Amino acid sequence: MHKLNVRQICFWLAAVLPVSRLIVYPATLSFRAGNDLLWPALWNLIAEGTVLLLLLLLARRTRRTFFGLLRERAGEAAARMTALLLALFFALAAVLPLLEQRGFVLQILYENVPSFLSFAPLFALLLFAGAQSLRALGRTMDIALPIFALCFMILLLLALPDADFSALLPVFGRGMGEQARTALFSLPWYTGAPCMLCFVGNFEYKEGCAKKVLLAYAIGAAATLSFLAVFYAVFADISFLQHNALAQISKYATALTPLGRIDLLFVIGLTLVLVISACVPVRLCVHCLGEAFGGPRALHAAIVSILLLGVTVLLNPAFREAQTFLSERMWPVFALFGYGLPLLAALFLREKKAHRSHGIEGKTPRKDLSAADRTRAPSPETGRTLRAEN
Repeated sequence: MHKLNVRQICFWLAAVLPVSRLIVYPATLSFRAGNDLLWPALWNLIAEGTVLLLLLLLARRTRRTFFGLLRERAGEAAARMTALLLALFFALAAVLPLLEQRGFVLQILYENVPSFLSFAPLFALLLFAGAQSLRALGRTMDIALPIFALCFMILLLLALPDADFSALLPVFGRGMGEQARTALFSLPWYTGAPCMLCFVGNFEYKEGCAKKVLLAYAIGAAATLSFLAVFYAVFADISFLQHNALAQISKYATALTPLGRIDLLFVIGLTLVLVISACVPVRLCVHCLGEAFGGPRALHAAIVSILLLGVTVLLNPAFREAQTFLSERMWPVFALFGYGLPLLAALFLREKKAHRSHGIEGKTPRKDLSAADRTRAPSPETGRTLRAEN
């Protein structure tokens, strides 16, 4: 498997991960937390960022992947079972984004609501993405960042003249209990930690890598919070009705009156980033299936794409019920795999201190060499003698 570049992981955290939280998530937060919507989001972002930090510390100590470490510590059977469970989780985590994007594309990008077949080609793209290497998926992050940076900033600037930030006051009007419940019900939108768990060992950790990755995550978190603040400042009490927040936030801009809704050009640009975000859990689901069963990657990608297509068709007329079920009933599953499993892996799968140089520099410590290798390896004294003779 070709390794990812640290730059691509940073771009994923700064651009692709935040945009997946800008469709239905703002309206959902507004419905449950009202003008306190920023606080549950902040708590989830801090929790996810903390787990990411621990996973980066794990990546600093080893070059092995998560499943490689698990095989060493718990055996082949445990590694395969965990890979299967993670594959099922990533398939579950892909359902809500696909349903969100289906409604977004069919309602915003078409003047008349078309049939579901207009959205079906996305699954062919998911099949193609699932059959590619992780490095190929990482290259799409290089494209996503400039698109996100340009389109996101313009949409926020268009919305700012209509924003009244006094709508966010008073603070803590809904109470801490309601905010905590809202944070728990928001867990389906926070799946960055299990993705990073699968990236461990699949990118080369270098000095200062953790700072870069955490800075990228902080930028993405700031973008998410800024969008939520402007969104509620624009719509206030009716914000819970604006389900496609990404396309709704700038629709009242006065600059659009004589020119039409030119903001849709930037919405379409962000739609491309949304497609990339949908490919990430699908590709990782395929990766986990390969770890669990082996076999050709294309076969696993076909199975996952067909399964998700069937689930999306089945839930097509029942989006609200599906969202309620995933957020209010399945949040313990997202808590377990989104925070619990990465946290356990970061704390208990660290390699011993003797292997730390292997994890950072990619070199095998001398005391880990076999007897034959030690007899062939020149000693420092021999090296100095040879240099003196030359």
